[in-house]
Amino acid sequence: MSSYAGENLFGSGPNAFRFGYWERSVQRRGFAGVNGEIVLDLGLRSRQITQTGRLQADTANNLNEILDDINALCDGAEHVLLDNHNQSHQHVILERFRTTTPLQHSRGFYCDYEIEYRQLP
Repeated sequence: MSSYAGENLFGSGPNAFRFGYWERSVQRRGFAGVNGEIVLDLGLRSRQITQTGRLQADTANNLNEILDDINALCDGAEHVLLDNHNQSHQHVILERFRTTTPLQHSRGFYCDYEIEYRQLP
């Protein structure tokens, strides 16, 4: 069961994570009269993590409360992300949260969502 910042907001429905690759920043410099170039390794920068899934609740009000709680975590601070394989990821910032479908009704209320995180090294 996945969580972010110690909050279990995603347990109501299925979810999946896509982990991007770590990005390494380099700077290339050339100098007049010198063949070739110098490459400066500036180190690891960050990687993007995308989470998609479905949120479910008994009532529309309960589902809207979950959506509001997730939006409140889009605070620019680093938190710990626990994925659905129980792997812990440190220094994660929630950058964007959006629903990809409107609130729908079946046995309860549900909507699909997408979250973009940024993990710092």
